[in-house]
Amino acid sequence: MYRTAPNHRRLSWRFLAGRVARVIAGAGILGTAALAAAGVAPAGAAASPASAATPLWIHISAGQRFSCGIREGNTLWCWGSGDAGELGNGGNANETRPHQITFPTAGWTSVTAGYNHGCAIRAGGDLWCWGDNRFGALGIGPTNAEVSTPRQVTRPAAGGWASVGAGLDDTCAVRADTTLWCWGEDYDGQLGVNRVTEIFRPRPVTTPAADGWARVAVGPDHTCAVRTDSTLWCWGDDWAGQLGLDSTSDGHLPEQVISPATDGWASVSAGAAHTCAVRTDGTLWCWGWNLFGQLGLGDAPDQELPAQVTSPAEDGWTQVETGGEHTCALRGHALWCWGHNAYGQLGIGGTTDQTLPRRVPVPTRRGWGLVTLGDHHTCATHTGHELWCWGENYHGELGIGGRVDQHRPQQVAH
Repeated sequence: MYRTAPNHRRLSWRFLAGRVARVIAGAGILGTAALAAAGVAPAGAAASPASAATPLWIHISAGQRFSCGIREGNTLWCWGSGDAGELGNGGNANETRPHQITFPTAGWTSVTAGYNHGCAIRAGGDLWCWGDNRFGALGIGPTNAEVSTPRQVTRPAAGGWASVGAGLDDTCAVRADTTLWCWGEDYDGQLGVNRVTEIFRPRPVTTPAADGWARVAVGPDHTCAVRTDSTLWCWGDDWAGQLGLDSTSDGHLPEQVISPATDGWASVSAGAAHTCAVRTDGTLWCWGWNLFGQLGLGDAPDQELPAQVTSPAEDGWTQVETGGEHTCALRGHALWCWGHNAYGQLGIGGTTDQTLPRRVPVPTRRGWGLVTLGDHHTCATHTGHELWCWGENYHGELGIGGRVDQHRPQQVAH
């Protein structure tokens, strides 16, 4: 049973949404010297090369109780809970191992998994969504509550989508022309269009300007986005200070995060009720809800302004991802996680929460390449593109077969 945050109607779900992770092009096996330079200690004997049957992954995204990824060859696969059609395979059964979405077939370039819907972009910029559409999260207009196979989003135009993020019952995406569009539920202002109702087709976010958006991160009830000038803007639910605006008042239009500086933001990730972002100088900042230590600050209360994560070092951070109540970040090819750990989602062994970043052991000589967080589970790839997952597995969201929680990384081998 999911914990509920105090005095808040929507936080029965803890997840990372809309987190799309991309393998760095050309990444391969790192030698011992390169691993040491990146802060990654080789573990044990050298790993044997991946067999021909081991799938290699180029994108991954974890939702609340399911996960999706794109393999080499640009095929799309999902696994875990299928109750609302979120696996995109035409059914509603749970799957404990990856199953391919066969319509359309290949040509996928990026994917995002939300609460119980998913969206993915194909070569050429076409956007497709599937799963729960009760509040319009699929952007295809009013339909039956569930759509178990991908449907194309055709407004404002069929193609031209660059990236997408999925939340609880909402979705936002950036087009190639740097315009930002959002749709779905807007009761907390998370769409940034000042409507506070359901919107069943994409609508442009025009504050502070219609274009100039670079990337967007979508949580259950709040959204943050980085603009091309490296400024950071957040909107939506703010009960725990997750907007970083020194208040707890909801915002129905984007407002700029100006602490510690007005610009210099490189990337952002929105969790259940906390937010973390990396600045262009490699520093990491988190704010919002901190009940389980998910801000990485030690034993500290909620934060209404960005607070710097200084352990294990002040800078050197390259990627951060937020889940329901936990956070993980990369320093080079070394992975660190902290926060809620009741299901082993930190990957460090055991189930004790951690209020400061803890290093995730590397199962082989390869370092970590990318990471994505769901509600209570985590997945990451090695630099060689093999996929590993850990944490809660009741619905098969780890993709390793069976339904047993895992406290350390387990390879997705099929």
